[in-house]
Amino acid sequence: MRGLFGSSKKRQEKKIDKFLKKAKAAYDEQNYTVAFEQYSQAAALQSAEAQYWLGMCYLGGHGVVLSIRDAVSWHEAASAGGWVPSQHILALLYMQGVPETQEVTGANLLDVVKENYETIKPDLDKARFWAKKAAENGYAEGQALYAYLLSLNTNDEDVIKEALNLYDQAIAQDSAQGYMGKGLLLLRLGSTQEDYAKAAEFLKIAAERKMGSAIQKLGVMYATGQGVPLDYEKAAQYYKEAAELGIREAQALYGVALKKGQGVEQNFIQAETWLRKAAMKGDIEAAVVLADMNGQGNDDIPPNYTEAFRWYSYAAQCGHLSAIRTIGLLYLNGLGVEKSVDRAIHFFKSAAQKGDVTSIITLGDLALQLPQSSIDLDEIIQEFLIPGAEQGNQAIMFNLAMALLKSNSNNSDVEKEKQAREWLRRCCEEIVPARYWYARLLIQGTGGDKDITEGYKWMASAADAGFAEAQLLWAGILLEGYANNGQIMAQEALKYYHLAAEQGNIPAMFALGAMYGGGNHIEPDRVKAQEWFTKAAEKGHPKAQLMLGRYFAKGLVEEQNLIKARYWLGVAKDNGEKEAQTDLDHLEQFGALPDGIQNNATQDHVSDKKQNNNVEIAPGLFFVKSN
Repeated sequence: MRGLFGSSKKRQEKKIDKFLKKAKAAYDEQNYTVAFEQYSQAAALQSAEAQYWLGMCYLGGHGVVLSIRDAVSWHEAASAGGWVPSQHILALLYMQGVPETQEVTGANLLDVVKENYETIKPDLDKARFWAKKAAENGYAEGQALYAYLLSLNTNDEDVIKEALNLYDQAIAQDSAQGYMGKGLLLLRLGSTQEDYAKAAEFLKIAAERKMGSAIQKLGVMYATGQGVPLDYEKAAQYYKEAAELGIREAQALYGVALKKGQGVEQNFIQAETWLRKAAMKGDIEAAVVLADMNGQGNDDIPPNYTEAFRWYSYAAQCGHLSAIRTIGLLYLNGLGVEKSVDRAIHFFKSAAQKGDVTSIITLGDLALQLPQSSIDLDEIIQEFLIPGAEQGNQAIMFNLAMALLKSNSNNSDVEKEKQAREWLRRCCEEIVPARYWYARLLIQGTGGDKDITEGYKWMASAADAGFAEAQLLWAGILLEGYANNGQIMAQEALKYYHLAAEQGNIPAMFALGAMYGGGNHIEPDRVKAQEWFTKAAEKGHPKAQLMLGRYFAKGLVEEQNLIKARYWLGVAKDNGEKEAQTDLDHLEQFGALPDGIQNNATQDHVSDKKQNNNVEIAPGLFFVKSN
């Protein structure tokens, strides 16, 4: 009887060998349908090896519809039959996540079970279980994988010691995974250049075996000088090698290196190709860099905002905050997409709600720039600016203060004025424009008691810090003697007017023309006066246009030029200067202007009226002499 059973077993083994040979030959020839059929025949005879290969067919969709669940079932059967490589595969599958199944019901006999990939998530417990099985059976790749799973996200000394021991066992079998795993672990645990150099030794061996992740990591090490000499060229070479092996991170890094020309000749076309490969595999940062490249263009290629919008949208869908914010900017400016302030605000709000500080600041800027019909100012204040300011962000504090003042412009609210003044006080040390506005509120007594002395101090501070509007007003204060116990400081005023004018401040240009024109406590210089009147006039300042017309009409600097005089007086009249019409009438009737008329405008470059020691030098702002 024993001989009979033994003979039967041998016949079965021969059948299995026959099926396996045919299956492997067909598989090598990529005739997967035949291979699958032959593996199925061998698997039905309880061949663990054939069950392993059936699992691999289901994983690759070779000769059968791809199915992770069916792959798991066959690898579990092979593992139960003692096929150790299947234990390793099961560990890998559970580490990535195995989809749940969804039954499709109906009368159709062809209805099948579908796999739900939307809820897929790793099962590290099962992954460790199967990796441990493979490791205990002496399988080198299983030992390396189990070491990785054990040491993942832990610095426990005992666990690390066990992981290193497992890696050494894998290395003893010359496992490339073992070399790579130990190198990566040593790199993570290292704190000195010596530690990193030791890690590099193992990673280099793994890199020689074409382990893509080890190659990519070596590239990063050479790019940063971590454990190896800083060498951008070597880094780029490693990035390229790993990128060609399909390592997503390396594709992104190589793309960036090509974009910058760092360690490799700059090549925007190749950079875009590799960044696109990485982005298509889900590298969000690569998508953002790709979008930036398209949005910026280069010397050879103009910006492609449509393509930029496409990649920013992809990154935004994955929650990338700067991408969400940038889409808002594209909508705001109509770049690559139809202009829409509403859509822009929507994206800025979306990024702001996720904690993007820049978007909160931008919302504040828009709230100040746009009419209240285009943006809900109170919503921006309550939902974004107040929470952001309370977190201590100085720029948001400033925007909040200005938004409170703007919302208070139609219906006066003392409480809002008080809050605005307090927020300006809290941020004026860091935010220069806040000093200017805080000074105005102090001088006006808005949101609290007047404090002229303190207000002048902050106005001077803002002027000295380079804020043009503060320089303009501070110059006026100095010229009229409303600080320094009534002492007129014309030269100081002249200095601040120049500082403001050099920043493009048009009223300051006009003020310089007026000061140099005479009667302002400095030596007159009509050449300079005409130069500054010309600069202000060309930038649309009506009173400067009037004065420039008078200078040409009377020939105060050059010979009389009635053509230029009529031109500038006409421009001034069109811009609302009523006196220009009178001057034009005089020119038509007498061919000249009456004596003294050229100085009429020079006296109101700073003050339009004086009442009870109050001098108005800005709309709604009165300065009082500081005692």
